[in-house]
Formats: sequence, C-alpha cells, structure tokens
Amino acid sequence: MKQIVIPAALLGLAAMPQAGWAKPGDLSVEGELSYGLDVVPPDVVDNSPDQDGIKSLFTGEVGLAYDAGPAILRASAGAHIYPSEADYNRYPLTVGAQIDWPLAARGRTRLRFQPSYEYVLGDDGRVFDRARMDMQLIHRHNPAHTSTVRLRYGYRNQSEQRFQGYDQSEWLGELRHLWRPGGGQTRIMGSLLGLHANAQANRFSYNGYGTMLIARTPLREGLEVYGRLYLVHRNYKAAFSNAYPFKREDTQLRLTGGVEQALTRRINLFGEAGYASNDSNVPTRDYSGFVGRIGIRFH
Repeated sequence: MKQIVIPAALLGLAAMPQAGWAKPGDLSVEGELSYGLDVVPPDVVDNSPDQDGIKSLFTGEVGLAYDAGPAILRASAGAHIYPSEADYNRYPLTVGAQIDWPLAARGRTRLRFQPSYEYVLGDDGRVFDRARMDMQLIHRHNPAHTSTVRLRYGYRNQSEQRFQGYDQSEWLGELRHLWRPGGGQTRIMGSLLGLHANAQANRFSYNGYGTMLIARTPLREGLEVYGRLYLVHRNYKAAFSNAYPFKREDTQLRLTGGVEQALTRRINLFGEAGYASNDSNVPTRDYSGFVGRIGIRFH
C-alpha cells in the first residue's frame, strides 16, 4: 500500500513555518474548510481494486496553539469526508508540542523537538493511532538562507479489524534548504528525502527516497501564489500478494499550484489544482488523475 508520509497540511497549503509568531501566553486558533478531489487513504481494505483512487472530499480542520514559554503546545481535530465512500472517512485528533533549544547567539542555530500523538477514527471506530518524535537541527546563515537537517521517527498502530500486518515503525530523514531572495517574502524550499518503514508484514515494509520543492510568493497585497512538487520512489521488501507474487515498486508524484486571497485580516480564500499519480508495478495500486480543491482558511 501507498504510505503517505507528508503532513496533510503540506499537501495543499504549500506553507512554510514562520518563527516568532507568538509571545509567551498567546493562544492562537486556525483552521480550514475545503472541498475537492484527492487520493483516498491507503488503509481501507487490503484487496480493494480501487483503493488508491481519487475521489471527492470535504475537509474541515481546526487547531489551537498556546505559547507556554519554553514550548508551544498544539491540539487539532479534523474531519475528512468522502461522500461516495463512507469507509474512507477519517476523523483525526492530534496533540503535540514544539520545543526550541538555541545553540548559538540570536537563535541562528537551534535544535527543535516536536513530539506528537495522533488518534484517527473512522465511521466504524479506530483506524490507527501514531506517536511521533520529530527532531531538527536548524541553522540560519543569513536572512535569505536557512538549512535544516531533520529526522522523524513514528510508530503506527493499525486497527487489526481492518487487516493484519500494517503496524509499523516509520522513519523520515530530510535535508532541507529555505531561500528567501533578498530576505523578502518570496520563499523557495527544496528537500532531499529518505524513507524507511518496517511493518509487521514485510509486504508493507519499504525503503524510499525522493525530493520535495515548495515555492510561495506574493503578487500584491493580500494575494499569494504557491506551488509544490513531491516525488518519491519506494521499493517494498516482499511479494505483494498471491495474485501479484512479486515485490512492489512505486513512484509517487504530486504536482500542484494554487492561489490564496485575503478576504479579511483573519479569513483567506484559496484554490489549488494539479496532478497526482502512483506509478506501480501492482495494477491495483496504480492510479493517476486530477486533484484540486477550493476553500477558506481562518486564523
């Protein structure tokens, strides 16, 4: 099965975290409502022939962040509703924290720790829960250039009622560079990715590698455009099934672009569109097609 390894927010927002957004004691609320077409989750039924299809999707998410001084505490809840397939519906609940440890004057070099716990429900109960620890070494060379070395570990505990063998340890390594030309508002971020999953059943275990490119720039006051490229290849460790008795190989591509317009100080309207594919040697895991959505963001 295809394993999504990128936070859902990155799939559409192409946003980049900004430092210094809050002061100790500040509480912020942000969220998103959208409708569009997107890839269904990879964990529905193991032998479904259209499991990795692209279907219509309603999404709603809301998150809270509280700056407690040494740490930023976060909690979020969401609903991902597929009108044509209730089995795909997901209701994620997440709690986490962000702790920065300065290593150099003025915070030019710092360690960042981001522990989190996610509990995901479906219409028939728990789908999975996952604990993660994300560690980053961040160095700001100057106002225009910031480099990051990142390592993330997670353990996914899948509901056995759905199928067996999908519990897995997940590793993500990333080398990232952020460029802000002239130290301005345009942001261009490039990453090299390494992935590893060790599942109970070897047919779900894989090694992978890839790249990600995100860019965002203002066109005028209150109007920004953005784009995102995600390209990852995965080699699985065991035969996929009795029907396909060979090791699975996938190349996942997602290319999207969008525009975001501020309606008020706290509400933005956005729209994005693009192409997603999973080029697989297993026919039931091969898909491609248009993806896109329109919605509002509030903060």
